Amino acid sequence: MALTPPPPAAIVIAGGRSTRFGSDKLLAEVGGRTLLERTMRAVSACAPIVLVSGADASVTSGVVAVSEYPRWGGPCAAIAAGLAPLGSDVDDALILAADLAHPEAAVAALLAIGSGVLADRSGQPQWLLARTPVAALRDRVAELEAAGGAAGRPARAIIGELGLRLVAADADAIADIDVPDDLDQTAQTGRRRPDDADQMTSTE
Repeated sequence: MALTPPPPAAIVIAGGRSTRFGSDKLLAEVGGRTLLERTMRAVSACAPIVLVSGADASVTSGVVAVSEYPRWGGPCAAIAAGLAPLGSDVDDALILAADLAHPEAAVAALLAIGSGVLADRSGQPQWLLARTPVAALRDRVAELEAAGGAAGRPARAIIGELGLRLVAADADAIADIDVPDDLDQTAQTGRRRPDDADQMTSTE
């Protein structure tokens, strides 16, 4: 009997300052749940789950909350911080931002691939929507630490150096919330239709 592989870990990046939104956008609600709650719900089948937040975040049982160093150190530092609690038995991890418009679609797209970075239809990578082997992630973080640290670097300084394939994904899977108008549009469109398949193609 074939053994069922363990679920991937999830590193949820929630450390931004929400400058363009005007307030803490992760506390904004869609359908009665905050953006952060929606994303954490979408990754609930992953294990372990690490939430990287620049604020003091309360989490449910089974979620590890950490902060990047220095606080507000940017997405690269946040990924490094989220990697730290993962044990040696964790093989792969989803990396995703907490401000997704349709987090269920994003997680479904990431679970459908062995590894890779989601991209829009023009091939533009979304560095905070990735599935990656943890060993490769650790090696890259170690390289950055030896070169002065991860703080102040963009997410692509880690994810973009792992040799991951780009996977073109449905627009819902990569949509995020930057400004209040994005939130309004997400609330109006409602949940993604179940028959909207995650039609993805690899772009090498």
